[in-house]
Amino acid sequence: MTSILSVECRNTARSRLWSASKYPARSNVRTVTQLQDQTGKAAVALNHNQVYRSCIAPGGGGSGRGDVMEPATSNVRGLSNVSIDIPLAVAAGTTVNMSCKYDLQSDTLYTVKWYKGASEFFRYVPKEMPPIGVFGELGARVVTNRSDAHRVVLKDVQPNHTGKYRCEVSGDSPSFNTVMVSGYMHVASLPNGDPQLRIEKMQYAVGDTVRGNCTVPSGNPPANVTWTVNGTPVNSSFVMNITQKVDDSQQHMTVAGLDFETMQDSYSNGKLKIMCHANVFHLYKETAEVSLKEERPRLASVLGTRESSYVGSAAKRTAEYFYITAMTALLLCNLR
Repeated sequence: MTSILSVECRNTARSRLWSASKYPARSNVRTVTQLQDQTGKAAVALNHNQVYRSCIAPGGGGSGRGDVMEPATSNVRGLSNVSIDIPLAVAAGTTVNMSCKYDLQSDTLYTVKWYKGASEFFRYVPKEMPPIGVFGELGARVVTNRSDAHRVVLKDVQPNHTGKYRCEVSGDSPSFNTVMVSGYMHVASLPNGDPQLRIEKMQYAVGDTVRGNCTVPSGNPPANVTWTVNGTPVNSSFVMNITQKVDDSQQHMTVAGLDFETMQDSYSNGKLKIMCHANVFHLYKETAEVSLKEERPRLASVLGTRESSYVGSAAKRTAEYFYITAMTALLLCNLR
């Protein structure tokens, strides 16, 4: 199929003679047309399967390569709307569905290839029997009877499978159009347990400093920890990720601290509700909470103090009365 492409070149060699050239697929360089002016613009007829474009400017002292300023455009319809759909995060040990969508339009499918990083692990070639090929350690996890030209299913994925995944779709002859799209997937080893919340004491007076910490069991990646006090978000005083080695893999225990001074409005009905929220993506969401009481002067103690003072005064007066009575009786006896 032939189409009209518009190619614009910049005259970096300052020569008057330009050649708009083309690198056809699987062939040598071929000059299509020549320009006799310095504008560097030309309308040229090129085969649609020729994908590499350049301009060559021959000069008196040799040849110099020009720069392509605008990509060629074509009215030929072919492979388009290529997109990849993979989960942002999955739990270790689960089965993952990945899809690659595309519209071939007038093209015929040649291959679909899947890569993790630079390594190919899945290939679909409809003209081959069988059409599916798998490669490497990740390829061994492909569920072939559930995978096809649009989908790849991986079983028992692990944290080391975290990374960038690419889908490459190629049309068949004569276009051989190729489009590649990519996405990133995290494989998380989730904490095996709930967060643990510890506070120094259970009662605080206004003006006291509340100190505590929240510990989330090991996982990879480490858990994100946030705090709320009576439903209001507060910042952590510190966050530590303690690395541990579990089954030859790196695990991270998270410890977050809390440190704030209580005020009169900190309490709601005499209580202070502290919550630790831990999450790993959307896969792990757990909380731990504790309710603290406001420490106030005890009315019973105040009354007891006043009563003790009253009793003490009465006893003192009674003792003084008996002392005076005894001294009076002794004096009367002496007078007799």
